[in-house]
Amino acid sequence: MSFAYITEDGARIQKKGNKFIIGRNLETIMEIPAEILEGLVLIEDVQVSSQAIVELLKRGIPVTWISSIGKFFGRLESTQHVNVFKQKQQMLLQDLPFSLELGKKIIFAKVHNQIIVLRRYNRRMQLENISRIIRNILATRKNINSAKTKEQLMGYEGIIARLYFEALGEIVPEEFAFTKRSKQPPIDPFNSMISFGYTLVMYEIYTAIVNQGLHPYFGFLHALKNHHPALASDLLEEWRAVIVDSLALNLIKHKEITLDHFQPPSDDNNGIYLTREGRNIFLKAYERKMRTINNYQDSKKSYRHTLNYSVQAYSQALMDENVNIYKPIFIR
Repeated sequence: MSFAYITEDGARIQKKGNKFIIGRNLETIMEIPAEILEGLVLIEDVQVSSQAIVELLKRGIPVTWISSIGKFFGRLESTQHVNVFKQKQQMLLQDLPFSLELGKKIIFAKVHNQIIVLRRYNRRMQLENISRIIRNILATRKNINSAKTKEQLMGYEGIIARLYFEALGEIVPEEFAFTKRSKQPPIDPFNSMISFGYTLVMYEIYTAIVNQGLHPYFGFLHALKNHHPALASDLLEEWRAVIVDSLALNLIKHKEITLDHFQPPSDDNNGIYLTREGRNIFLKAYERKMRTINNYQDSKKSYRHTLNYSVQAYSQALMDENVNIYKPIFIR
């Protein structure tokens, strides 16, 4: 099975027989058998024929449009998976203990994974400041399971996030060093990479949520907000360090991405963003990562499969009102 990322300006997707043909200026860029296509991510100026749209809808293959700087535009998706009873349950449980307890599990796992990433890199670097930050994170983490409200829980998460990104700023090479997380816009290359990566993972989770018949905008942890898929954001938390942060660190440590792969602020964009070449390098590395086999869920599966399995587990936990069914990912 395959995810395809189409980044060529002016590319056009058409249906031909049992295949999707991606072409530009009368040249065929690639052909994808419909049977193996799981999803399409289109970056800006990509056209899709009406015949291809109908076939994508029939097959339940989602299409996500994002900008060259990682801004989400929208999606094409079938409604065949909608389950109103699951969605009703999502709304009913939002303010009940189930939501807080599940949030605690996911934030605890997120923090664990952040600590593991820091320890992995600091084994070689042996920086005392990173060791100190890890100790401070561990001290704050003790409060997670005793949080009485979601607001209190997210307060602890925010403290830990600031400490974590401070430590990451020391791990990355000097030319990539940063002082804090910046989102809209990203003000440095590292923030640019992880923002782009978080968008990619969030909308893979979004797809998995929709496939389970759930509503991506009714979460259990983040506050409801217009235009924000709260459930996708909730379920993303434990995956940030596992997939995106570790990937970005690896790319710059091995000099696969350099400062030449970023474009400076301009009249159109006041942030720092990946160039076309930089995006293509990142996307190829991201897809390799998602296909990498792990055994964190008691069997050897790809990260993409494990992510989808986690969303299935959330769906079951929701319907059974049993937090114990959901097992967050804890890397080692």
